[in-house]
Amino acid sequence: MEGFLTPRELSVESGWPEKRIRDLIAAKELRHIRVRSRFFIPKDALDEFIARNMVEPDLLDRGRG
Repeated sequence: MEGFLTPRELSVESGWPEKRIRDLIAAKELRHIRVRSRFFIPKDALDEFIARNMVEPDLLDRGRG
C-alpha cells in the first residue's frame, strides 16, 4: 500500500520501538488502518501524534523554583 507503513517499517524509519508503535495502535492513539490481521500506518501519522501531544512550556511558571 503506497503511502503506508507497517509497524515494523515505521519503527525502522522513526527509531521508535515497534512495541511502542503497536501499543499506540492498540490504544487508538495512532492513526492506522487494519486489513484483516495486519496494520498499516499513514507515513505522517507519527508526526500527527507528536504534534497532538506536544507540551508547550508555561512561560509564566519560569520564575518559580
